[in-house]
Amino acid sequence: MREIGIDPDLVKCGVAVTENGKVLELLALHYHDLQAFITEHSDPEQYKYVLENVEVDGTYYEKPGRDRGSRGKRDKVNQNVGQVKAVGRFIGDWLERQGANYEMVTPLQGTAKKAKKDAVFFRQVTGWYGKSNQDTRDAAMLALFGTRQRRLGDAAAR
Repeated sequence: MREIGIDPDLVKCGVAVTENGKVLELLALHYHDLQAFITEHSDPEQYKYVLENVEVDGTYYEKPGRDRGSRGKRDKVNQNVGQVKAVGRFIGDWLERQGANYEMVTPLQGTAKKAKKDAVFFRQVTGWYGKSNQDTRDAAMLALFGTRQRRLGDAAAR
């Protein structure tokens, strides 16, 4: 069974196709292109989706005594978070409508999150030498290690 990780985003969503612990393909897809992709790959016997549940990320609050910029900057961050949450909801709804096999997982933390930001580390963990960006790397890490059955610590066993 192929596992497909999705990192929701407003402009382009990160998508990773994996099988047997190996990254096969990384894609950055606009929402409507992602809908078409899901429609083509919705057979629950062949594909399992791992969707980042962005709903668990809370609102951005300023810590007292810290100057992190203007109110306008904070409002923009909150607005962007809200937009990503909306896209995540739409993707979950589309997966449901297509009868796809999917699991929503919490955003990755720790070592798995490091692989999102560090392309060299991502390469070491996954063996992927192709083109990638933070969103596609995050999608790959979700597909490979996001489910409860597998965690990044299991990578050493591969």
